[in-house]
Amino acid sequence: MNMVEKSLGDFIADRTESLNNEFIREYFIEYSKEKVQRLTDSEQYIFEGSRGIGKTMLMKYAAIITNEAYNQNSVLGVWVSFEESIRLERIKVVDTGIDPFLQWTMGKILHEVLTTIINLQPSNLERLNQRLSSIFDSDQPQNNYKMYAKLLSNYITILETGDIEDNVILQDQAPSKRLSSILDNPNSFKSFLKELISDFDLKRIVLLFDEAAHVFSHSQQEKFFSFFKGLRDPQIACKAAVYPGITNYGKYFEKGQDAKELNLNWSPTNKENVKYIEQILKTRIQAYDKNYWNKLTVNQDIIKIICLCSNGNPRFAFHIIDELESNGAFNKNTIQMQKVINSIRLVLGTKWKEFSTLRNRLVKYKDYITEAEILVKDFLIPNLREWNNKRKGKGDKLSSGFYVSTTVYDKISQVFEVLAYSNLLTIDYTKKSIGQGHHGYYMSFNPSILYSDLIFREVKDIENVSVAIENNQAYYPTTQIMSDLIEKLKIEDEYHCSNTKCDYKTSNEEYNFCPNCGSKMEIPEAESLYKILRSHSIDNLKLSEKIISRLNEKFTYVGEIYDATIDEIKMKYIKDVRAERVKSAAIEYMAG
Repeated sequence: MNMVEKSLGDFIADRTESLNNEFIREYFIEYSKEKVQRLTDSEQYIFEGSRGIGKTMLMKYAAIITNEAYNQNSVLGVWVSFEESIRLERIKVVDTGIDPFLQWTMGKILHEVLTTIINLQPSNLERLNQRLSSIFDSDQPQNNYKMYAKLLSNYITILETGDIEDNVILQDQAPSKRLSSILDNPNSFKSFLKELISDFDLKRIVLLFDEAAHVFSHSQQEKFFSFFKGLRDPQIACKAAVYPGITNYGKYFEKGQDAKELNLNWSPTNKENVKYIEQILKTRIQAYDKNYWNKLTVNQDIIKIICLCSNGNPRFAFHIIDELESNGAFNKNTIQMQKVINSIRLVLGTKWKEFSTLRNRLVKYKDYITEAEILVKDFLIPNLREWNNKRKGKGDKLSSGFYVSTTVYDKISQVFEVLAYSNLLTIDYTKKSIGQGHHGYYMSFNPSILYSDLIFREVKDIENVSVAIENNQAYYPTTQIMSDLIEKLKIEDEYHCSNTKCDYKTSNEEYNFCPNCGSKMEIPEAESLYKILRSHSIDNLKLSEKIISRLNEKFTYVGEIYDATIDEIKMKYIKDVRAERVKSAAIEYMAG
């Protein structure tokens, strides 16, 4: 029987969310012991970092090592992903009763807590039967905690995929009224967690909430962080992974006060940071083929530029190497630097395409995303190239970014925040004097932009960078491009009369009631993101053209694959492994 050959893709696995504990344990490279300790301590944390910078890997690793020491420390580590939350948007809330989002969120957390306890098999596991039988309305507590966990799992599945039009129907779907009341009331949920903590003599439960902001809708984010704040307790430590800039914490949650901030930063000028990415690549690539690693490191500048261009995102570096393999670079005796730059350019091109499609997901930021791309490509990059070319001729320090006055930033912050979210830009929020009576923030480009656009050509260029104001350009409210952008992006909410027979609308938020008919004024709800993304063509999925072409014989829209089982996806040339990859691509697209 022929053995399936190893693939580089198996070792550079793209989605950390789908990695099992064995893979993480084997390939985890320690970046910051202090951050892992913070993720397992008793404090509440907002864990902030741009896309792909390693938050998920750190959180999953923190949960693994916490549970490995369970018998010694009596601390339970529970990693919770909210990837499927977008499905909840299809359920209309037409009653003040059961909240499907809260039911699902707390149900997910409780299910992961139960699963973690069951997997650890503590000596007093029978207490779980007694505790669960009380909430599932069973008067015969037996050795059936797995059955209770299954009932809860089924309820979560109903919330995600069941034929539920509105939240009134949910009253008849929950396995028990007691469970429904626990999952609909943050105080009851917290009390139940405290009972579990008591049952198992736990020092604390550490809840590691992954993708806690990005996958939730704007209104869901506000609900979630109110819930997050309410869970605060010496025995319940919550950590939530968020992205810079785009998170809606709502009116009742304050960063720094309701939860401490923990930032995952990375700098291309920090040699330890760059070495960290190199260690990740070395560990995985050598496990696949030592010859690959040898070819990448014959010329040390090659591996350094790949690491620099990752901008702290190992996935981006893996994509560059994947592109090199696809173009046959490893079949040659040596890898040419031009091949590396071409690969960086291709991977960056894909990143810009992904950035453009964010308009479909981050609907509130649609105009800012459009303008951000134009600003970078048509203005900031050409300016930076010209600036550095003049300085190179004089032997001066180089620039990798620019300063923006706080006045400009405050008016169009979303333009820069969406770029930071996508890891195309890094923002240093330390205020510095930038002349003309202004203070500003320094913003540096992802090095892949600098090398792709030939602003930098050698490794030593980045070693010659300075952030001093005299070595960088600064943009003020009087800078024409910025003043034009501020004027262009004066986006105001539009209030509509709630009476469908009345057409009155205004941007004046002081109108609580319609001056024409007296009905309440409201901001009309945007079309559900769930519906928008489902209706997109499967051409948007991160799959090869050949696979997309095959899928087109059976599927047209992303939603069709999102709903399909693995068996339904299978067809000629798309068997088990590829069908799994197709399904994962649809899930990732819907989750962002």
